[in-house]
Amino acid sequence: MRFDLIGVDALHGAERSQRSEPYEVRARVAARCATRAQAVKVGNEVETLYTNGPAGGGGVNKGVKEILAMDSTLLARAFVTPAVNYLEIK
Repeated sequence: MRFDLIGVDALHGAERSQRSEPYEVRARVAARCATRAQAVKVGNEVETLYTNGPAGGGGVNKGVKEILAMDSTLLARAFVTPAVNYLEIK
């Protein structure tokens, strides 16, 4: 499971923070689960954080989807050929 705090004090700035606690923060949670039911539980718990906090948090997006494989890879520039394809709209 990965839990990232994003947008810490982005709205009003750090001067509104009380000592080391941020005034506002947004959270991003990503989890890898063995079953769909477990993934739904994670989503429900995160949604509970949203509904029990201050109103107007900018929206919430929750979803469960199967990912067969993912691999973040850094390729040498020599292996990449940049190209732009234009789609003509009629």
